[in-house]
Amino acid sequence: MNVLDGPRLKIQYETAFDKYRSQDWAVDWRRNYGEQVRKVMGADWEQWRTREFQEMLWNSDAVASIGPGHSVTVHGAYDDEELARMLFDARNVLADLPVEERGERLQKLYDESLAAVYPKYAKRRPRARLTRLLAAMFPDDMTSIADASRIWGIQRLISAARVPGDFVAQHPTVRATMRAALGAPETVEEKVDQAIFAWYLWQTYFGKPDEGAVVTQVEQREANAVPPFSILPAHAQRRSLTCVKGNVELLLAMVREAEHGITREDLVGVILSEATQLNTSSAGNIISQAMGGLGLLRLDGITYRPTDRGHELLSAGNPATVLRGPLIGRVFGMGHLLLMIAREPGVLRASDVAKRLRQLVPTWTSTQPGSHICTWARLVGLVDVQESGGLVLTDDGEDYATALPEGFEGNWSLSTGLELSDVSELFDEEGGTAAALLSGSERYDAAAILADGCFLPLEQIQAAIDLLRRKKNVILQGPPGTGKTWLAKRLGYALMGTRDAQRLTAVQFQPTLSYEDFVRGWRPDGTKGLQLVDGVFLEAVDAAKSDPHTPYVLVIEEINRGNPAQVLGEMLTLIEDGKRSLSEALRLAYPRTIDERVHVPENLFIIGTMNLADRSLALVDLALRRRFSFISLSPQFNGAWERWMLDHGAPADLIATIAAKMKFLNGAIEAERSLGRQFQVGHSFMTPHVSPGDDGQAWRSWYLETVRTEVAPLLEEYWYDNVKEAAAQVARLEAI
Repeated sequence: MNVLDGPRLKIQYETAFDKYRSQDWAVDWRRNYGEQVRKVMGADWEQWRTREFQEMLWNSDAVASIGPGHSVTVHGAYDDEELARMLFDARNVLADLPVEERGERLQKLYDESLAAVYPKYAKRRPRARLTRLLAAMFPDDMTSIADASRIWGIQRLISAARVPGDFVAQHPTVRATMRAALGAPETVEEKVDQAIFAWYLWQTYFGKPDEGAVVTQVEQREANAVPPFSILPAHAQRRSLTCVKGNVELLLAMVREAEHGITREDLVGVILSEATQLNTSSAGNIISQAMGGLGLLRLDGITYRPTDRGHELLSAGNPATVLRGPLIGRVFGMGHLLLMIAREPGVLRASDVAKRLRQLVPTWTSTQPGSHICTWARLVGLVDVQESGGLVLTDDGEDYATALPEGFEGNWSLSTGLELSDVSELFDEEGGTAAALLSGSERYDAAAILADGCFLPLEQIQAAIDLLRRKKNVILQGPPGTGKTWLAKRLGYALMGTRDAQRLTAVQFQPTLSYEDFVRGWRPDGTKGLQLVDGVFLEAVDAAKSDPHTPYVLVIEEINRGNPAQVLGEMLTLIEDGKRSLSEALRLAYPRTIDERVHVPENLFIIGTMNLADRSLALVDLALRRRFSFISLSPQFNGAWERWMLDHGAPADLIATIAAKMKFLNGAIEAERSLGRQFQVGHSFMTPHVSPGDDGQAWRSWYLETVRTEVAPLLEEYWYDNVKEAAAQVARLEAI
């Protein structure tokens, strides 16, 4: 995630936020917020001490609503004069103090007030109520955010200083950073606007659901304390998530080491040094856990880096809290567990819950996966165990259980009436997954690829999806700039039926890549010894095997840039569509045990891309050609491309000129004996990612710059032995 420095923060405040706060609903919110601040700051002791005022102080939604917290009442506190006096006397104690001390004082007031109310007047801690109460009392130092996870995120986004204490102590540093960038607010309205700005930033930079997730919560524009999480469709969720000793600390170490990029070999080394009870095989499961399971790491080529959630894990006061949302949204059974315990608090033991969870997943052959879910729930503070052994929800657990959508257990069910034993039945006639259809999630299919900006006919896109589903291995081949990589990932998503980036792994072959890098090989273990380490391919195999009823996709970019037959080894046999079964399993070149045999599961699909114009690339092995189906892509300077350009602001005359010139150029390339069709120049060169501007001159400048900086060097390489011809072709392109 990009960090907003002072100048960028000010621009955001004066432009996008200015429009945001001018909307009718925002004007009402700001007015009510300001009135609440004036009431709280202007009340004398005689007014403050009354039951009516205390009820208003604790219950007003002017600053923020509290979502599930509405069930937490503090009626008895309205008559507690000692508590009222403590709050009254605290109103003006922060003036002129250093920001760290202000945070310390606020945190102390929060903690002491909470202790006075819970459990004396409330069965649960009224954290959101108290936080918004303090926001009205301290408009210079508090934001409108009423929960911990959101304030940690904003603190990181704007690079506010981290101070000792829990989340309340961080509010003054956030406000101080805003003041430094935006100027010190003088009026109540200006103070309220800066407090609300924090909520706007969270909505803008953090308030998006996971890719492929179902939006389950009603969008509320004003600040609220509803736990922020989104839920993947049931069939897209992980079926199990192993929990090992020190799991949270292990994940924290992995993400920290990946901040500047880390190879798989080094990441395995981190895992084995942090969790000595694990071996290299189980280390692969932990990597899968950090990626698809919890969404903390992403693969950038062959380098692992933190996702936004991974960065959040590093900045949170209690890292375990960051894992609550993804555990509920990405792991099947966690939401069901919360509702089971909510219905029978203190009655069910961990073993009882594990047995009930097993009944929900047809493929579980033991209660162990359910036991792991129970352990995770305790580890991240959603569940507690009573002395009797019965499970109860924590306050946070109750908040998340209350925030689950109505009808959750029925809608997030694997008992769909379909026979799921055969993975092929997960695909409907149009190429999407039954999971996506049954879950009610937004469908991703051939039409969605077309809507994303593909210039191929719909029938051709659908045929490619059908071929991938049937053959399991396809290669997109074509000249440079024909959108091979762009299309490869989208074909994978269409096969899944949803855009789930956690089930798609993309890697790029290179000349130095070996079998030992990609499949399995010996690596130093950090103690002058060697250890067997699984590569990206076996990691993808393991992920697919752990979730056999869900399709997984491996995209191999530039597959002929390396030596595919050498890199794949025996996997070249195992990926064949007719050999995707346990009976076809083979012994690897580097087996872990004498008896180990490996097969590639039915639900792992492979998409390669191949640049036909690179003279330095090796010819494709015939054995590889037999295992893959090939889809040829060509330049698409067609009607679809022209409509796309027109929709994005390009002048019609320039569009026609570009199309004519590129078709002429590609005709010349195809006619050249030393070149041919595979060297044509693709449409991607002439399809800008961002519109150059609103006027024709901006588009013409973009076109000429593209010719000079991208197309001309390519043509000079093509006609390296005929400089005049290359120059002539460039001159024709530039003549507009």
